[in-house]
Amino acid sequence: MTNHTILEPLAEDQWFIESQELRSFVATVREISASTVDDHTQTLARLEPYFQELLAQEEWLPQKFAQVNPESRMGGGIGQWLLYRAKDRSLSVFSLVIPPGSTTPVHDHLAWGLIGLYKGNQEETVYRRVDSGNAQGHAQLQITEVRRLQSGDIYRLLPPDGDIHAVKTTSQSASVSIHILGNDTGCVLRHQFIPESQSVKSFRSGYSNAPCKEEEKEYA
Repeated sequence: MTNHTILEPLAEDQWFIESQELRSFVATVREISASTVDDHTQTLARLEPYFQELLAQEEWLPQKFAQVNPESRMGGGIGQWLLYRAKDRSLSVFSLVIPPGSTTPVHDHLAWGLIGLYKGNQEETVYRRVDSGNAQGHAQLQITEVRRLQSGDIYRLLPPDGDIHAVKTTSQSASVSIHILGNDTGCVLRHQFIPESQSVKSFRSGYSNAPCKEEEKEYA
């Protein structure tokens, strides 16, 4: 099952926090991604040192964007807080806050990206799809790696392999991770997998602070 979502461009870039650190980082992301558009492996490799610097600066993320969200579409009180998105929706930065003991659904992202752990500890289970993808509603996954992550750790997302995972907070306090993705992740229609039943369904995670109101055209 493949879903596509066409999202209308925004009137302008959207910033949800005032942070010179984030503005400088986003400028770097846009410069590097523009110069490596044909090689996203290089995009991620070049971005990692700058992302590491951002994660090490602990005062730029306001506390309200490090809170759980009981009404989250991802369930389990998970907060997905949009910090920035480009007007053409080609780039988004958001924080993901997972309460202690909660786990995200198994999901994909459909874009290149970097995820860095800002606070807390996590366990990430990485999956690879091993079926043909042609059967409607069916998906067979294989676990390829389980990572135990601490603050400052960074991992990459690069479809089709390495783009499917589930993440669980293992610390006694909520974990906070920062996501940089090459799409408007909360608003695109992507996939939620249920490995136990070998099934898959479409889902849109949304954002805790920025509804997807724009006109959309979806087709399968």
